[in-house]
This record gives sequence, structure tokens and C-alpha cells, in this order.
Amino acid sequence: MAYLKVKHIIISALGLLLVAGGLAGCGNKQSADSTKGYKNGTITIPAKNGSICGAPNYIAYEKGFFKKNGIKANLVAKPTNIADLEAGFASGKYDALNGDFQYLPAIQNGAQIQAAGGIHQGCIQVLVPKNSSIKSVKDLKDKTIATPGQGSTPQFVASIALQHAGIDPKTGVTWKTYDYDLLAKAAQKGQVDAIGNVDPYAYQAIKEDHFRVIVDNNNHAGNNEMAKMGMKKDGSCCYLYLADKLTKQNPKKAKAIVKAYQEAADWINKHPQQTASILLNKKYVSSSKFVNQKNVSNLIASYHFGLKKSKGKADVTYYANQLKQAGFLKSDTNVKQLVNKAYYDG
Repeated sequence: MAYLKVKHIIISALGLLLVAGGLAGCGNKQSADSTKGYKNGTITIPAKNGSICGAPNYIAYEKGFFKKNGIKANLVAKPTNIADLEAGFASGKYDALNGDFQYLPAIQNGAQIQAAGGIHQGCIQVLVPKNSSIKSVKDLKDKTIATPGQGSTPQFVASIALQHAGIDPKTGVTWKTYDYDLLAKAAQKGQVDAIGNVDPYAYQAIKEDHFRVIVDNNNHAGNNEMAKMGMKKDGSCCYLYLADKLTKQNPKKAKAIVKAYQEAADWINKHPQQTASILLNKKYVSSSKFVNQKNVSNLIASYHFGLKKSKGKADVTYYANQLKQAGFLKSDTNVKQLVNKAYYDG
């Protein structure tokens, strides 16, 4: 009797093992099926932050440019803290990023990413409330400027303008940090004197609350006043970044990602209205009275999307020199060596 009981237990245990093995096999099959047809595998992109300049991420996904190039893309929330982004790339959590020249100091300090091309022109402004006594960058001396974060591109844009006006960005102003959507309110309440922000938040502050533009880093027209503030004519504001593990260990996949973004950027440049519809309808960008189809279309057109490889490298070199002068790169930085480290020419 005891023998039969033990036999029954053994048979039951074997049955459970077989079921578990079958489920594991099924799970492996489902995992394989999820990437079937994607010869270059999966990538994860920290894309979602509500900004219009992230359009290449969304269009590459929505219009099938990732899939066309054999990539299964996962779009996730973008951390506001650059340290979290660095950690994500170092750990292998993230693979690609549509970001700004703000990552140059991070790359110098060991961030495992490389720029692969300039992807569009300016989307950042330094603004003051409509009744502010501040009329120019020189008036920002000893004032308080708020940006979305220390080391953010709005802070760097403001800093470049400050140094061109003879103001030390490290000691000549006070910096504060607020979330993108709270910056304008902070200035209206008198908590800060000026703000640096990205579109659509900057655009909304201009249109809805009548903020005045002190600095605009989109200098496509070659405005002389902006040029004097260090805003490069036709300079790329945002870049495509790839993880080092791709550029150095999987160049085939890296090139496929670059191609997907290049095709998406070209499509955006030709179809600003359709791009705006996708961004708003899919809730990648939150709509409002002024952040609407017409205005978002106009903004997208003004960014002149298109992946620029060699010109992008020249722009990175320019901004590296500017950030060195502003004290955000080490004083003994060899800019040429840094750019060679920071840029993917594949």
C-alpha cells in the first residue's frame, strides 16, 4: 500500500514537471514568435516625454520604419534625470535615444552612447514673462533662471547665450529646476526671473501667456542677434544617439536603426501636417488651445527634420567648444578627441 502511494506521488511529480516544461517551451515559443520577422531584433527607446522634438521616435514606430528595417521597437517613458538615462544605457536597458547636445558632458564622463547624426534644428527658447523688465540676455545677470534640470539642454542653451553676453553661467546667475509644465507658472508667480524650456511647453508659454523670447536656438534664418548669442545657423539641436554596445558590437543593427530614423525624419520633413496629427491623436503630445494641429504642424516644419551625419558631427564639435567655454566640459578637454569618442560615423 505504501509502495503504491509512493508510486502515485512520483507519477504526479513527473506530470507536473512535464506540464512546467511544456509551459516553459510555450513561453520560449511565444518569445521567439514576438520577434519573428524582425531580423535585427528588438530595441528599447526612452521616448515618451511629451515633446514635439521626439517625433522621429513616434513616426518610425507608427509608420513602420522600424519594422521595415527589421527592428521591433519598444517606446517607453523618458526619465527626466540624465543619470537615469546613463544608467539605462550602461545596463543595456536602453538602445537608442532622440536627444540633445546635453549628453556631451555625460559622454566625457563615461556615458556609453554615441551621436549618430543631427536630426533636427532648434526647439528650445529662453523666455521671460510679458511684463518682465528683462529685455536682453545681458539683463539676466544676477537673476534666477529655471530649466527642466541641471545639465539639461535648455540650461546649456541659456549658458551659451550668457557667456556670449559676458556673464559666467556658473556664478553670474542662479539656477532652479521645475518640471516642464510648471516652468511658466514659476515665472508668473515671481519664483524665477526667466525660464528655458522645450516645445510645446515653450511655444504654449509664448502663445497662451505671452512670454517674450530672449533666446531662440532655432537660427535657421541666420538671425544676426541670435548668432551673437552663440546660436549656430542651421545648427542641429537634437541628435540620434545609439548605445555603445550597438555601435561597437553590432554595427549591422546600429546601421538599421540609423536608417529607420533617417527615413522617419525625411518623412516628417515632407509631411508636417500628418506628423502633427499622429503626435496629437496618439497622445504623444498633449493638445491644448494653442498646442493644436495647425501650430504643431508649423513647429514641425520649422525644425527642418532630416538625419545629417557629417554636418551633425560639425555641429557637435561646435557645441562641444561652446560647452567647454561655459565650463560644462573639463577645462583641458581636447574637443577633437571628445567628438571622435562621442560620434558614430558608421
